[in-house]
Amino acid sequence: MTDRAVSDVVGFVLVFSLITASVGLVSVAGLGSLQDTRDAERINNGERAFEVLADNHGDIVHGGAPSRATEIKLAETTLTLAGATDSEATLESGSVVGTTETRPITFGRSGEGLDSGVVYEMGAVIRVDRGGAVMRREPPFYFDEDRTVIQYVALESQTGEPQRRSGSTTVLVRGVRGTTAILAHEQPTGNVTLTIDTEPRRAAAWKRYLDAELDGMTPAASACDPLTGNGMVNCTFRTDDLRISRTTIRVSID
Repeated sequence: MTDRAVSDVVGFVLVFSLITASVGLVSVAGLGSLQDTRDAERINNGERAFEVLADNHGDIVHGGAPSRATEIKLAETTLTLAGATDSEATLESGSVVGTTETRPITFGRSGEGLDSGVVYEMGAVIRVDRGGAVMRREPPFYFDEDRTVIQYVALESQTGEPQRRSGSTTVLVRGVRGTTAILAHEQPTGNVTLTIDTEPRRAAAWKRYLDAELDGMTPAASACDPLTGNGMVNCTFRTDDLRISRTTIRVSID
């Protein structure tokens, strides 16, 4: 009788331990999976908002709209009008014929930088994940051996400084049309090198885009130099007619 009682107690302890361990394992794995799903949905929502942002800025650049406002829900993320990045075009002679400076807008989870997030840069929308960066929307560039048009969308801060908003609120990204300038109209007799200075993780997305756009144009070798990890993307091509313009948009995050 005593042995049977001991067996019942041991059996209860074993079953209880197994249940506790199973519940703990499911809780840990389930919560982690739920958090990953929530993070992915946040970024998906941010990507959709940035598509609207790009359309609104397109209205300013191409449609002549004086201003546009884009509503973005943060949902425990950070929206930043960041520090400036650069781009320039250089002729084979060494002459720099078109250069610009712009501030990208970044969207990512608070406190985690851009391990995952979305970026609007020079008219392009780029999604950044742990596996790398992908260009979701191309900039307003056109490449052809007969004629190449590079139209920069250059964002400026209305305060003159980087801007940042975090939390769970809804913010408005207001863009006001600034100036439009023709930076260059050239008939190059040699190679043209386009240089984009961006964040290292986004450089791969720019390189893939430019390699694809310049495919088939001379020189026949790979258009873009191998990346070195410093965020610089250098691509070389030839075109009979090169036109470079820049439209500035003054941005505030309210």
